Amino acid sequence: MNTLDWIAATFGPVMLTLPWTWPIFETLHFFGLCMLLGGIIVIDLRLLGFNKVIPTVASHDILPVVYAGLIVNTVTGIGFFVGDPHRYFINIAFQIKMLLYVIAGLNALWYQYKLSPRIDALPDGATLPSEARIAGAMSLGLWFGVLILGRLIPYLGTG
Repeated sequence: MNTLDWIAATFGPVMLTLPWTWPIFETLHFFGLCMLLGGIIVIDLRLLGFNKVIPTVASHDILPVVYAGLIVNTVTGIGFFVGDPHRYFINIAFQIKMLLYVIAGLNALWYQYKLSPRIDALPDGATLPSEARIAGAMSLGLWFGVLILGRLIPYLGTG
């Protein structure tokens, strides 16, 4: 028995045989996505120079909502994968989505630990470093890529 067979045999029945599990996970995944992307949009647009009335540091106040959305989406996404691992593992949209997810996470870590301390030290109204705009643009592109590819998983098929 390979790993995908074991995952399918162990966790698949919970996701696929209980009638409300998949729809509940879909609903939670959608709400998590709204929390994640809603917060990301505000933060990243601020990094790109929009709505300068809001201090950049203040936009960080919504990070707990973003993190909560990320956790909800990660948990429900794992649920989808373990529910039908053979279909997801070979799906090109899923594979690219996971690649973008990892890159978006690395971008977020780079921002959090390298750029955010520099930005927080700037006086109000100061011009943000170009790296902040790059991080914001990358974040928006990557997360919307994750969203679009997630939506395309049922349509792009396998391999």
